Amino acid sequence: MINFRILFLLFFTLNCSFFYAQYNGLGFSYPLDREIVITGNYGEIRPNHFHAGLDFSTDPTANLPIKSVGDGYISRIKISSVGYGRVLYITHPNGYVSVYAHQKKYASKIDAYIKQKQIEQKKNEIEVYPNANELLIKKGEVIGYTGNSGSSTGPHLHFEIREEKSEIPVNPLLIYDVKDDVKPELTHIAIYSTADTNNVKRISSVPVKYIGDKLSLPKYTQVLPENTFAIGFAGFDRANATNNKNNIYEAKLLLDDKIIYHHQLNNISFDNGRYVNVFSEKENGVKFQKCFSPSCYDIAIYKSLVNGGKIVLNDTLSHKVSLQINDEKGNKNVLTFFVKTKNLKGYIANTIKHNVFCNQETSIKKEDIEVLIKSGTLSKNTSVGVYINKLGKAVVGHKDEDLLKAFSLSVKIPKAIKGKEDKMVALNEDNCLVGKYENGWFKTESKSFGVFGIGYDTVAPIITLPSSKKKAITIKTSVTFKITDNLSGIADYNVYVNDVWQIAEYDAKSNTVTCYFTELNPKNLRLEVVDKIGNKTVLNKEL
Repeated sequence: MINFRILFLLFFTLNCSFFYAQYNGLGFSYPLDREIVITGNYGEIRPNHFHAGLDFSTDPTANLPIKSVGDGYISRIKISSVGYGRVLYITHPNGYVSVYAHQKKYASKIDAYIKQKQIEQKKNEIEVYPNANELLIKKGEVIGYTGNSGSSTGPHLHFEIREEKSEIPVNPLLIYDVKDDVKPELTHIAIYSTADTNNVKRISSVPVKYIGDKLSLPKYTQVLPENTFAIGFAGFDRANATNNKNNIYEAKLLLDDKIIYHHQLNNISFDNGRYVNVFSEKENGVKFQKCFSPSCYDIAIYKSLVNGGKIVLNDTLSHKVSLQINDEKGNKNVLTFFVKTKNLKGYIANTIKHNVFCNQETSIKKEDIEVLIKSGTLSKNTSVGVYINKLGKAVVGHKDEDLLKAFSLSVKIPKAIKGKEDKMVALNEDNCLVGKYENGWFKTESKSFGVFGIGYDTVAPIITLPSSKKKAITIKTSVTFKITDNLSGIADYNVYVNDVWQIAEYDAKSNTVTCYFTELNPKNLRLEVVDKIGNKTVLNKEL
């Protein structure tokens, strides 16, 4: 006789394991005990970086318990007002590290550990590396609670899986058995002119149509003015039961049924983060991904490249182009169309004499300015002008050049203001660069080319206590205040009660510092804020 109670329990267990604790080859469970909604996936195009993990929705509720996805030990704890905010790293025996970012608070034993370190070092923003036997963690153990700390734009859990030895984040959707039978979608095709290798530019974008479940273009054959071109695309991917538009994992491009380009978004190191600016571009809210590469690259996403993905037609006949997009679970969509050209011009001869090569270190030295550009800083060979203009500002290259790394800049200062040499900064549009003045030269680093003016940051940060009507100081138990700086930015902040250092937390998004007192009978309050150039503001208040 069938035992329906056992069948019900079996069904319930299987259902729960699907939603909340799916297992995989690594044996990891999910970090949240709720139906998983992914609002940001691995490889998504973000400003100056690829997204390195998964964003799990916690809205409308913050403070959800975060659980370790496996046995291990906490190998790194960091508290910052920017970036990942409150973040934990757990090293697992299987050779991987899991990462849990933007937390509101840590679980009690972790919180006690890091607070002791903060007090010992008198540091609010801190990074520590516990030993393997200090903070052991079991699979499913609560390690913290979701929040909005750091540079997060809303409450969520940012989660990563990294290889322990290389520290390279891997794509979690290749590990977790997420239920997904929804095909990725294309919205646009872009066509790029590659006739001038020094000036690759998009010449058109074509919206993709759906006829039933088939992809097509308004014109089946694209007639091009040039015979040297490349393809890009815009689109998105969804998982089951969600309307969130995530990035597309994989793209293959075939010409006359022969593959010429193939990429997969996985194993992207943090050193390659800024490559996103070369791989993609955005116009009118549409993010295009390029199915071709620059002349220099060092990134693992490319699986196949014929002529760098660029196409050269040697006749005026029609040629078949197929673009196949896939998600991590093998769901795919294919757009097929034809291209032909009116002209057989070929490439424009490269007559520009480059002075910076992307695969070589280049040092440019002049009487009043010196530049060091390391190998791998540029994605293509480039002509970089380096000089001091009529206004006395340093000019390096063109501001629109995409740099993959920072370059070093040294500018000779003929008349430094005596006594203020240590306040010197370089100003590049909205960026204030801190550096070092030494032997008549100011030295700094920048991740952008452009025009650099030399100035001085002599203004200390501003501390603002809310008006008494807003009850800034809550009956001698806590204080909340705002801190701002006009140039170099906030470097450090400290709160003292009865001359005893207190733990405080800074939210850079709102410029707000909050501190809860540990002193039982607080009589005086001292606030200290320092900017990145060393200017300091001190505010004393009797309680």
